[in-house]
Amino acid sequence: MFRFLAAPYLQEFEDKSPEKILKRSVDILDTTIFSEIRNYVSNSQASSGGFKDRAGNADLYYTVFGWFTADALGMKEECQKVGPYVSGEISRKNPEGVYLHCAAVLSSVTGMAREFKQSMGARLRKSEGMNEQMLYGAFLSLLSHYYLGDFRSIYRIRRRLTSLSMNDSLPCPVTAASLVLARSFRKPVDGIVDRLMSFYDGNGGFRATRSTPLHDLLSTAVSLYALSFCGYDLREIKPDSLDFTDSLFRDGGFSGHPLDPDPDIEYTFYGLLALGSLNH
Repeated sequence: MFRFLAAPYLQEFEDKSPEKILKRSVDILDTTIFSEIRNYVSNSQASSGGFKDRAGNADLYYTVFGWFTADALGMKEECQKVGPYVSGEISRKNPEGVYLHCAAVLSSVTGMAREFKQSMGARLRKSEGMNEQMLYGAFLSLLSHYYLGDFRSIYRIRRRLTSLSMNDSLPCPVTAASLVLARSFRKPVDGIVDRLMSFYDGNGGFRATRSTPLHDLLSTAVSLYALSFCGYDLREIKPDSLDFTDSLFRDGGFSGHPLDPDPDIEYTFYGLLALGSLNH
């Protein structure tokens, strides 16, 4: 029954899921850049199968970005190594908070959704309010339950959405998440689009807050994804946003902002997400 109730709201998300948008980026990468990114992603994976944080340690959070990036690039061997790592991390560390959501998504994409729901499903449902920004917490829950195929929980999120506050004080990434939520559940989006565009700096990038002096790749990528998700016409900002994203390409990966000299796997994901969102 809950599959039937949730299905109308999930169709657009399924059509514009993050992995589908990431794969669009490949179409605009030249052969040399494509090869460089694949090498960077391969070198970012630890022997355990997890992907490394900036300190060089395998981490569930970074592994989410690593898996989706590797999948978009057709790196099947690297993706297959992730499953045993995730299973081991769940059994050893009993993840909580954002790591629990990461474990849920990774379990699903590596074919272990049933096992995760049996062992951790109840805990995941109880964690929906774990984030101070309730809208972002709802977005994380939507991602987790979507990949797990937990339609009862997805329908519950839709019902809760009306009680969550969307206001001008939210930072850019949370505003972007609220736009995806609203569009997914067929809520009005015009006001959220206007709030999201208020973070645009006029030169291709989005700032984390309106007072932040520097635009960054995370804010830019999630904003472009959310705007593309709801059908916003990106043609006016596309050339500058492409230039900004390209300017952060370093040594086979992407860095977080113009003053950041080092790439990492998280920002490489965001670089491809930005490019894929602009390629439509």
